[in-house]
Amino acid sequence: MPDILPTRNGAPATVELPASVWTSALDHPSHSAGPTDGHWAFMKNASGSLRETLRQVVGCKWEGALYKLDGHVRAGLWRNGAVAAPATVRATIYFPESEREFYDLYRAHHAASSAISRLDDIQAAFRENEMSLNSRRLKHGLLVQAFTLALRGRIRVASDETPVDLRNAVGLFRDELLLLDKAMPSTEIFQTGVVAAALICLTLYPKHEVFFEKLAQEKGNKRDGLLDPVECVLSLVEKIRNQGTASIDAVQEDLCARTVRAFLAHMRGDPEIFEGRVNNTMKRYWFKRMIQGVDLDAYVKRVRRKKKIADKGEI
Repeated sequence: MPDILPTRNGAPATVELPASVWTSALDHPSHSAGPTDGHWAFMKNASGSLRETLRQVVGCKWEGALYKLDGHVRAGLWRNGAVAAPATVRATIYFPESEREFYDLYRAHHAASSAISRLDDIQAAFRENEMSLNSRRLKHGLLVQAFTLALRGRIRVASDETPVDLRNAVGLFRDELLLLDKAMPSTEIFQTGVVAAALICLTLYPKHEVFFEKLAQEKGNKRDGLLDPVECVLSLVEKIRNQGTASIDAVQEDLCARTVRAFLAHMRGDPEIFEGRVNNTMKRYWFKRMIQGVDLDAYVKRVRRKKKIADKGEI
């Protein structure tokens, strides 16, 4: 390995390295994803500035060894000949001073790069589908998890699955996104689970957007200690925010299932009728306790059938 001298004050060094040096550098311990057939497929015949992006990599030197912070997949594809390797790479190399910093560097780099690239993909998909959105939540918010939840019934992606294709997902939910955008959803209320529920419900019941309009306007109701469906969701979102659990996948999946249940109760119930009892001829509208969730998989399957998606790997 060429001698890469450390810098001061945490500044990285920028060096030109033989591609063979980069492919032999150690994978960062936090890296787990392996290369797939689809990775960098569009780069096989790249040239000019597009090909130049392949040469830009980021790594760190820790305890005398060179580690990759990104470029793991490219290194694998170069090694097996799937993509032609350049003669050299232009590497940005960091010099962590502690084990914690060594791991934090990986997390910081991938949190930023993943968010930016995903947002760029969504913005490009909006342009391709001629969508001009007004709400900040949809226009500038990250929708990856909401799409995954609405199409697969969960946020987490299994090791043998590919991530949801964002451009296809935007096209698939174009009508629902435009309908939801008219409600001007807020970032605070429309967490991932609520957005996913909106995509599911507006796909299956496109003429009942009023529930999400009321959510956006926070127009829930309470009577004699009972909550209407809108207030049920607002209360649940407030609880999640107060507990600081919004980033937990299982919490958002549960929020989605409960929001779908609330939507159904609102759609089928009569908000003008209140007798403190359940009428057997109509769905329950008022709730004493926190509303329970639906069987989310059943509704996701209905969405997939309506969107004519044969299996989970199709999009």
